[in-house]
Amino acid sequence: MTSVFWFKAGIFAVFGTVLSAIDLKTLRLPHRMTLPLAGLGFLFSFVSGNGLTPLESFLGFTAGIVPLGILAWKRQKTFGFGDAVFAGATGAFFGLMGLGIALVSGGLMALAVVGVRKKEKIFPFGPFLAAGGLTGCLLSFVFRNRSLFHF
Repeated sequence: MTSVFWFKAGIFAVFGTVLSAIDLKTLRLPHRMTLPLAGLGFLFSFVSGNGLTPLESFLGFTAGIVPLGILAWKRQKTFGFGDAVFAGATGAFFGLMGLGIALVSGGLMALAVVGVRKKEKIFPFGPFLAAGGLTGCLLSFVFRNRSLFHF
C-alpha cells in the first residue's frame, strides 16, 4: 500500500503547492487545476494499494464539495467555489477521515494567521487547505495503519 499511497500524496503536494501560490497571488483557485486534481484522486481509488476504495473516495469528494459549495454560493464575495472543489479533491484523495482532518487543521491554521494579521477583508484559504490536506494525508495513514512506517 505504501508506494502507491505516497506517490498519490506527492501528486497532491505538488498540486497543492502550485494552487497555493496561485491563490496567494490571485485569490482564486482555477477550476482547470482543481477539477483534474479531484479526478486524479478518484482515479487513484481504483489502483490497488492506494488506501481507499472508490466509494470512500467518492464520499470524501462529495463531503468536501457539497457543503463548501453551498457556502461558496451563499458567500460569493468571501469564499469561492474553487475552495469547495479543492476540498472535494482533498476528500477524493484521502477520504472522509483525511478531509475532516484537513478542514479542521487547515481551519485552525487559518484562524491563527487571521488572529495575528491586520484586518483585511479577504485572504486566501487554499494554502491552508493544502497544508491541512497534507496533515490529513499523514494522520489518516497513521490512524489506518497504526504506524507512519507501515510496510
